[in-house]
Amino acid sequence: MWPDSIDALTGFFNKPRKADGFQPPLRSALCDFASMKNRFTHESKTSRGRIRKEIKESVYERDGNRCQYCFKPFDRSQLTIDHLVPLASGGLDEITNYVTCCLDCNQSKADKPLAEFARSLGIEVERLPVHGDPVIDNADLPIEIRILRKRIYDHSRSKNRPIGGKSAQKKIEKQYRRAFWETPEGMALEDQFPDLPGQVRVMIPEIQTIAGDTASFVLLLELAKSAKTRNLIGTILTKDKDVVKIVEAMTAKTNDEQLKKRIQQAWQRFGREMSRLGRSNPGVT
Repeated sequence: MWPDSIDALTGFFNKPRKADGFQPPLRSALCDFASMKNRFTHESKTSRGRIRKEIKESVYERDGNRCQYCFKPFDRSQLTIDHLVPLASGGLDEITNYVTCCLDCNQSKADKPLAEFARSLGIEVERLPVHGDPVIDNADLPIEIRILRKRIYDHSRSKNRPIGGKSAQKKIEKQYRRAFWETPEGMALEDQFPDLPGQVRVMIPEIQTIAGDTASFVLLLELAKSAKTRNLIGTILTKDKDVVKIVEAMTAKTNDEQLKKRIQQAWQRFGREMSRLGRSNPGVT
């Protein structure tokens, strides 16, 4: 089921962070960066690396140049990127674990557990952002789905049980699938598409934000059956693109031979399904 009180969980998305009325934007450009372009095959980074300038700037912009712990605005020269869950505690060196932080709060927090530091400041862990997650950042999805996804991070952060290791992203996707099946929409999709694998059904809300017609919807379902081609959904294939035309071109022009094979297999299944539905599509054999 959906959370009992949606209003209690929507603060990150549509309520001011402070009495001055500051409200963060709903979308982030951070999903364009590498970790989410290979969302379903991604190996998470567990050791400290250099944070690219464009990522820093995007995090600062998303947070309105405000420290997310004290909520005060600062010049960017007085800001830094903090790992919400410290690397020493199993946090990841990835976009979803980055937050804008002033130098004083960064020094005060050090390697303290996030929940402990948040309590010392009198703030709720749930108010802290998650940057660069493709579900949370997708404003075209129902708010309930985005909240469901964010709760996975919130639970891990508040209980000091980080979702860590190189397979962290896969763990997040697995937890999300399990939580989604308990929602009214998840159960309805299971009834509507009983023959589809679970990893495909969970993608349907995202697919619905992209597909502009039946052909695109069917093709995206076929692509969702493989992790490699599932990575294309929401990255290469977005709602402003001609999905069928792009995928048809990729069947011949993709440099990654393994990906090309998966695309070709999806394209063939797509052709058969369109024929079954009594619909034709140029180029499908």
